[in-house]
Amino acid sequence: MITQEQLRAMDGCAAYTEQGRRVGGVECVLVDDTTGRPEWARIADGARGPGGVFVPLRHAAFEDGRLVLPYPVSLIEGAPRAAPDPGSVLSVAEEQQLFAHYGIRDVREEVNAESGAGWGHMDRAAAIREGTDGREPRVSRLEPGRLGR
Repeated sequence: MITQEQLRAMDGCAAYTEQGRRVGGVECVLVDDTTGRPEWARIADGARGPGGVFVPLRHAAFEDGRLVLPYPVSLIEGAPRAAPDPGSVLSVAEEQQLFAHYGIRDVREEVNAESGAGWGHMDRAAAIREGTDGREPRVSRLEPGRLGR
């Protein structure tokens, strides 16, 4: 898991798969606006042009000055495009598409499933869930991380 302390060092660092294949550079990181935990990294690759792809940081590591991702290149390259402007956040719908693409669950669902509480009983969670119905598509729990710029 990526820590808050590692965010500054991640600015522009190279991103690799666990097999050692370079997939691009870290353009920005989105953090959870409640916990401050880094959640997504936008990976840009000059060959792909502007508008890189987002990868989840939940199982990623920051080792020897580089981001190591537990996903194959094909999965990363096939990720849906989201938040086209660098520094912008993911909408709830975009984040749900990315969760589905990478085959991971929203951490808030895991908390609710385990304890029957957590996000499900918070006002902010209700607003976020409403965003998935199309009523508030821009509501997000994410904000740009503070990289070492």
